[in-house]
Amino acid sequence: MSLKDKEKWNSKYEADEYITGKEPSRWLQENVSLLASSGKAIDIAGGEGRNSVFAASRGYEVTCLDISENGLRKAQALAQEKNTKITTVFADLDSDSLKVNEYDLVLCFNFLERSLFPGICKALKPGGLLFYETFTVDYLKYSSFKKEWVLEANELLQAFSGFRILRYQEVDENPKAFASLVAQKP
Repeated sequence: MSLKDKEKWNSKYEADEYITGKEPSRWLQENVSLLASSGKAIDIAGGEGRNSVFAASRGYEVTCLDISENGLRKAQALAQEKNTKITTVFADLDSDSLKVNEYDLVLCFNFLERSLFPGICKALKPGGLLFYETFTVDYLKYSSFKKEWVLEANELLQAFSGFRILRYQEVDENPKAFASLVAQKP
């Protein structure tokens, strides 16, 4: 990511309020029964930490990666507020690589960097879970997003076709359009 990206996200996360709220993603909440009671987790582009903190509250040792220091600061504040602990790491996700065979859980919400797909696959331990949710091409009908920031139809299914797909959905309901996946590494 560029300095411009860092500045953009620092600006978005500058306010005291949490732009996506303090509660975890609905997809994560709806599929909580699939989570183990412990393990190592990484939240890619974790922003203000709502999903990181939720995973930590479920017993995971969580690392929240983001390019925004403001987002990471708010993630730590949320963890303290919820009486849990996370590790925050400033990371440029265009150049930093993920550790191989390291995680029991990978979270990625509202972020798309296709070059990370192979690294995500390698980062998960066998049996590990991937929770991924982000915007689809249908979202372009409702927003001014760039096409490279959205998934094509069934793209997550194709990108993680070597995994066991546990849950999958694509939603197109004005003003939202996104794909959600829970997959397990064999």
